[in-house]
Amino acid sequence: MFQDFKVFVKGVVVTALVLFGLDLILRTYHGYTYRDSWHAISNAACDTNTTLTSAPSTASSKVGKVFMQYGPVNPVYERALSTHHPHNEKFGYPIFLLRSQTLPDYWSKTAYILKILIDELEKPLESRLEWLFWFDSDIVLMNPNIPLEIFLPPNDKWSHIHVLISQDHRGLNNGCFGIRVHEYSVWLLSATLSIKTYLPDIKLKIGDQSALEYWLQSTQFRNGTMHMPQRWFNAYAGYRGRADYSDPLLPQRKFRPNSIKEGDILVHHAGHKQLRMARMEPWVAVAEQHLPQWELQLSQTTYLQEIQKFWETEADKEYERVTAFREVSGYHYL
Repeated sequence: MFQDFKVFVKGVVVTALVLFGLDLILRTYHGYTYRDSWHAISNAACDTNTTLTSAPSTASSKVGKVFMQYGPVNPVYERALSTHHPHNEKFGYPIFLLRSQTLPDYWSKTAYILKILIDELEKPLESRLEWLFWFDSDIVLMNPNIPLEIFLPPNDKWSHIHVLISQDHRGLNNGCFGIRVHEYSVWLLSATLSIKTYLPDIKLKIGDQSALEYWLQSTQFRNGTMHMPQRWFNAYAGYRGRADYSDPLLPQRKFRPNSIKEGDILVHHAGHKQLRMARMEPWVAVAEQHLPQWELQLSQTTYLQEIQKFWETEADKEYERVTAFREVSGYHYL
């Protein structure tokens, strides 16, 4: 068993070296620039690789946002991406946007985050970002008044937490999650990228997402992870209006704990690829109108009370939560 894990770790190191080489190639031949703030996304939509310039904001944050959007231009996805603009401008979030696919399927996502982590760790401590938040393309930013910093773990007791993520009814969902700029995160994502090569017998239901799930539940990484309520930063549209489409201007007709409510930061339209654009459209339209019932001030939401209660009463139950997740997922560990 120990020998098997040594072989796996060796494979992770090899993968990391390959990624460093890929990074050098991208910098040299494609002019990639990653840590920039917002620029007119719609004007850059047709660019193969987008270099983003500074937004007119005096705010500055140690949290960065990461996106991936490539292939044929999708107007709904581009509009959804632009819903982040007021949020970035208000809080000074630098963004990283991948416009070219680098690996098959959705593995570019993991590789891109890993690349940014390594770039940040190369910098002097005072110049680094401290956290990154990933956002899938089917996410719409609904309330730009909610800072991402409220979700970060308190440093007094929880400084060992490096990943903030959530589960849905099918298991892990990494449509939006936070990851600390830290050595732990580099090893975690290197392991995730290496899994198909060095642990080929593991059944991955949803590719990169399942690979990440495997490692977050493992003995090596579970103690650095916190699973948080999905509604906070990875909410689904829920049931509003018709059965097949959720209308953000109508009240909820059936409550689910992971369904967005007015004042929440975002809505994630996961799954249902055939209907996704039609389902996203009304939410993008409402976000673009900046309606007061959706853009509540932080103090008008229940976030601060919920988050305080979570860290006081629920965070200590993380080990039990992950143990239950492991029983359901059925992964076999070294």
